[in-house]
Amino acid sequence: MRQSICIISEDLSPPIDEGIKSFAHSLIRTWSTEHRVLGISVQSEVDADIPHVASVKTNKLLLSYRLWAKVRQFKPDVTCYVTSASATVFSFLRSRLLKLYWRRASVVLVSFQPQKYGWISRRLLSLFSPDMVFAQNEETMRQLCFLRCPTYMLPSGVDLEKFTPASPERKVELRTKYELDPEAYTVLHVGHITEGRNIELLTEVHRRHGAQVIFVGSSLLDNDRTALTDRLRENGVRVFNEYFHNIEEFYQLSDCYFFPVFSDQDCIGTPLSVLEAMACNIPVISVRYGYLPSMFEEGQGLHFADTFDELIQSINRVKQLNGYRTREKVAAYSWQKIAANLLEQVRANEVKS
Repeated sequence: MRQSICIISEDLSPPIDEGIKSFAHSLIRTWSTEHRVLGISVQSEVDADIPHVASVKTNKLLLSYRLWAKVRQFKPDVTCYVTSASATVFSFLRSRLLKLYWRRASVVLVSFQPQKYGWISRRLLSLFSPDMVFAQNEETMRQLCFLRCPTYMLPSGVDLEKFTPASPERKVELRTKYELDPEAYTVLHVGHITEGRNIELLTEVHRRHGAQVIFVGSSLLDNDRTALTDRLRENGVRVFNEYFHNIEEFYQLSDCYFFPVFSDQDCIGTPLSVLEAMACNIPVISVRYGYLPSMFEEGQGLHFADTFDELIQSINRVKQLNGYRTREKVAAYSWQKIAANLLEQVRANEVKS
């Protein structure tokens, strides 16, 4: 059944090089093949040539006559608020305002990081609850379900057509393109340039294993980020701090993906980069982060670690693998399946109501 779906998020502007922004754009792109879709960026300007996306500047509470008029003109069946924050009281309040803008829509809130609730917060959440919440953290889901807010787990998805395995010949071709050693064992990390992601551990991978280590980070640099990338370069890590539309090429040229993030505040609950690496069928070494251990069993090229030493030592295990099937593991999480599942959950909740 064709539906009208409005996706609202704080920032939908290019470049699309951040997890929450990429998640929202992936839903827009996927749903637009079968449904009538409008994405609205409420805190940033969006290029006019980006399909299905408009910019409507509002204040932080989403109080805006222009937004009210835009939503009412669109008449959505589903309003999906992809918040850049977690499921806070203010996120709930914004969701309730979106419900007032067009009461016929089912309003759902998508939250990516855990949130703790005090006594006052719990009381307020019960007043402002949206129709549904989709979370990427099991503790958040338990807390909200306890407050009788319909909450469901929603993992991230992956574009299986864009992120595909590369032949050995293609790996050499891509390494030559980016002026890398075509013969060296190559380890990759993709993500924000922040201390909390433990990316300086990449220097230990280079030092202990003599690997060619690549870090692809954000194009946004301040003094702290510049100092961090300088330290990485000084210790043998190849740093690319710009936006790459064809980011899949870095996964395809690599022999292993390395995810050393322990803090649940420095990445979304289901890291897109891990799924993208798996879709390219390369081995992945990761901490037991977020929802990943619930999604995937260890093995067939996927290794979980609990300490920094285990992460680094796992490089040797991966090097000895004769074969791996990480793409098979992630095949169930295409964006088509994730987007369809979200709508199915919304329809089921409407029937219950």
